[in-house]
Order: sequence, then structure tokens, then C-alpha cells
Amino acid sequence: MTYGIKFDDIKTCDNLIIDGHHRYLSSLIVNFDIGRVLSQKTSGTKLVEWRMVELDENDWDTPSRISYLNEQDANYSGVDVEIVKQITFGLEK
Repeated sequence: MTYGIKFDDIKTCDNLIIDGHHRYLSSLIVNFDIGRVLSQKTSGTKLVEWRMVELDENDWDTPSRISYLNEQDANYSGVDVEIVKQITFGLEK
């Protein structure tokens, strides 16, 4: 978000986030106003208070999954995949 990579709007219904919880939290961290679109609740929609959410800091993505997602992000944002790699890995080097 900070580097101009595009993200889908989050989907909301009655002040609930239906899809986009991670995008919402990321937008708060970097002070980015992410778009919102109205959506519908499903039978699986459950109300969970944010104070009850436990953050898991484990990285569950494999290197091949990260590579695939970098390609997807680059295509969606119309940038070279090397730029996405620099953004995602540049701070670790």
C-alpha cells in the first residue's frame, strides 16, 4: 500500500468486514484509506470483537507461494515483478 501496489476494496455489511480483514489491518498500520464496497452476509458470517482476535505472527507461505503471489501482485498493479520483490524482500537484505 505504501509503495502504490493496488489492493481490492474490502467488502463490508452492517459495519462488519466480510472480506478483507488482512487488507483492513494493513491499511491501519500504514495509514492508508482502503476502499470499501457493500457485500452480503452469509450463513458463515460471525461477529467477532477485534479485542478477541489473536494475531499469529508465523509466516505460513512457502517460497513458491510467495513467488506466485508476487507475480499476481505485479500483474494486478501493472508493475515489473522485480519491483514487487524489492518491496517485499528489500527490507530484509
